[in-house]
Amino acid sequence: MSLEALKSILTDYVNKNSNVQDLEWDQNMSLKLLFDPYSKSYSERKKIAHYFLLVASITETKLIGRSENSRGLMVQIHSVLGEDCFGLGQVNKFEKIVRNSGFFGLLGPSRDLIPQVLESVNRFVQEVAEGELVSYAARFAKPEEFVEEIGNKIPRMGERYIEKTWMYMRWMTRPYPDLRIFSNFLPRDLYVPMTSCIRDVAFCLGLCSEPEEGWWDDFNRVERDRKRFTEFARELFPEDPVKVDYPLYVLGRWVGGKHLRTLQAPARLQLLKDYLDFWKKIYDKIKRPPVTFDVVSREESTFEQNIRSELEKMQFMFRFEPHIFHLPKDQNAPKYTPDFVLPNCRKNNKIVILEPHGFWTPPEKRLVRIGRQRFTIWVRPARINPDELKFISKLKKFRDTWGEKYHLILIAPSSVKDRIAEDYRDPFDEIWDGGDVPKLLFDLRKHCD
Repeated sequence: MSLEALKSILTDYVNKNSNVQDLEWDQNMSLKLLFDPYSKSYSERKKIAHYFLLVASITETKLIGRSENSRGLMVQIHSVLGEDCFGLGQVNKFEKIVRNSGFFGLLGPSRDLIPQVLESVNRFVQEVAEGELVSYAARFAKPEEFVEEIGNKIPRMGERYIEKTWMYMRWMTRPYPDLRIFSNFLPRDLYVPMTSCIRDVAFCLGLCSEPEEGWWDDFNRVERDRKRFTEFARELFPEDPVKVDYPLYVLGRWVGGKHLRTLQAPARLQLLKDYLDFWKKIYDKIKRPPVTFDVVSREESTFEQNIRSELEKMQFMFRFEPHIFHLPKDQNAPKYTPDFVLPNCRKNNKIVILEPHGFWTPPEKRLVRIGRQRFTIWVRPARINPDELKFISKLKKFRDTWGEKYHLILIAPSSVKDRIAEDYRDPFDEIWDGGDVPKLLFDLRKHCD
């Protein structure tokens, strides 16, 4: 496998996945924005440009953790403060909202800096751009000039953080599914932001230096890698090189990780090809992009909390509801959101998913008589709850579609575990009693990287 041979496969993948709205404004996600991101009103577009500059400023792992959390946190801030979230002097209010948000435990180690970062953005918009961010951007001939201006004036969007500014410029400059608010700039003049997910894809392609510790601090090297990768993207899409950004971000979330550094260059290319081939197979089957992301907005059940506690106790790396798998469309199971994905744990060379599920049709009581004695026994239910059948149908479709890459372990209450194992043989790879989770995790330990 050579880079040249991979170009057509990569181009096909980007074309099939480039019409997906970015997770920061996808209108199908649980936490809804308080405005229409595609509004044509000039006053709204000024606000939208400001809002997403706030979002971009905190979208880094050390501050926010996963990208979905920046959306969730900003929606909460906007909901509480309204238009005041765009004003100065809001640090204390920002801090209170961050600490009281349902996302606080999911944020990064530097989360306490978020209020100051947001304040620095508002200061730039109010004092430098004089509240007219769209017209202020129009003063610059090239996106690179405006990126440099933002990086110089907003501390956490320059130097080692400049990739967030290039990401913001993609949002503001490209046409749909991006927002095309800075219409004075041309997409062909943008650079692909070397975010961690893009960097991992670029490294697999041999277009980026090794992502070792301190990579981000070597500004010259990062700039060289960004330009080199953008030149490659321009070979694929001359008028719109950053068309690759969001599709490759999604791909990078799957192939990335420390294990890439242990692979030789041919093996990294082959790994990328294997994923692209698999995703093409999925796309051909379901006729839409394979995955999307969402913000964790629901409370975990007691059953799920117990699983989380055991995972944390045994120091497993896990992600709770990290993404949504799309399935072949029908009336019952268009998508599946797994509970716990263990990215470093593989059985039969497949990534392990733990699916604790506590809601099943309960056994039925039956009164039996033996001689003069009467006894109450529990028997199989005569009629299965339709929700159980829908859930099983969803798991079966997931396994039929995604089973090549994922090992699904269903965890059920002891009262129904044997009945589930007997009634349903296809929807999961294994089934475990909820009371045996410590034993399950001990067994999984030997399958972790």
